[in-house]
Order: sequence, then structure tokens, then C-alpha cells
Amino acid sequence: MHMRNHIVLQLFTLLLFNSLSANAQFGKSVHVKRDPRVDELVDKQIELNGQAVRGRTTIEQGFRLLIVSTNKRDLALETKSRLMKNYPDQKSYMFYHSPHFKVQFGNFKTYKDAEKAKYDLELEFGKDLLIIPSRVEVKGEKEIYDNQ
Repeated sequence: MHMRNHIVLQLFTLLLFNSLSANAQFGKSVHVKRDPRVDELVDKQIELNGQAVRGRTTIEQGFRLLIVSTNKRDLALETKSRLMKNYPDQKSYMFYHSPHFKVQFGNFKTYKDAEKAKYDLELEFGKDLLIIPSRVEVKGEKEIYDNQ
């Protein structure tokens, strides 16, 4: 992708300099003709930039569920394994903050989304789940540049 962008940029530069016709004498006006292919290259670059953004993961402020905080490593690993098995579409995280292992679940952009997941998980993990503010991973789904 990077190489294609570089080639497009080189073509753009080449076309720009080849399409300029100027009277370079002092005191005279300058007349510039723009090649219509330049507009096509600009549109193509905008499209490529949008494709690069789609699918990119960014870190934003959001929420996760704290499933368990324990000093028993085996319990934390077993909890994380259950989460991965039963909810493969969501990520789970295990952290060690001496002396506790903490297992967190999900990447929720809003508190309301975290509440919905908490309600579903309470049946399996009990009512002690906490919604905590966290930096979460968010996948890009929409083009920044939309030229339609």
C-alpha cells in the first residue's frame, strides 16, 4: 500500500510539473494550465487514504468489565479461558498488579454497551462484575474521506 501511494505521489508531481506552462519573464503575467489527470490522481489518493483508515485499530477512552481480581493465578487463567471460549468476538485481558491477577473483558465505547454485556455475563460470573473506565481498542469501520 505504501509503495502504491509513493508511485501515485511521483506521478502527481510529474504531471504537475509537466502540465505547467509559464511565461517566466519578470513583470509578465503567468498562465497556468492544469491537466485534468491531476484531479483524477487527487481523487485516487483520497480513496486510498480512506481504505488505509478502514480496519485500523485506535485506542480511545471507553469501558471494560472487571471480571475477577484474585491472588490465584489458576483462577484468573481459567476465567480468561472461559471468556475466550464463550465470547470469541470480544477480547479479554489479564493483568498482574501485585498481589492480584485481574481479568478484564471487552472494548466498549459507551457505558451503556458495557452495562448490556455486564447483564449477560452476570449469569455466568456472578453479580460482582465492575464496569471500569479504560483505554480500549476500537476498530475503524468508516472512511474518513468520503468523496461520493
